[in-house]
Amino acid sequence: MARILIVGAGFYRHIHALQLEGAVAAIAAAGHVHELVEVPGALEIPAAIALAAESGRYEAYVAIGCVIRGETYHFEVVANESARALMALTL
Repeated sequence: MARILIVGAGFYRHIHALQLEGAVAAIAAAGHVHELVEVPGALEIPAAIALAAESGRYEAYVAIGCVIRGETYHFEVVANESARALMALTL
């Protein structure tokens, strides 16, 4: 049984709740346990995972968040930088 950390960005509360429900169900169905850390937005997810990784308490991490395209360049920055930072993590 693995201990899994879910890091969720709760900026869009309704979408976040649905994502969290699915993640928790999948982890439970696989017979693992989870803990949850909530962060304000998608940009904070990689930093939270990096900090948690230093503890050595978790065998896996689940990043959940939603970035919605709007009328500005903000979507590209948040989506690209969040993904880049997650890919750069060496756990």
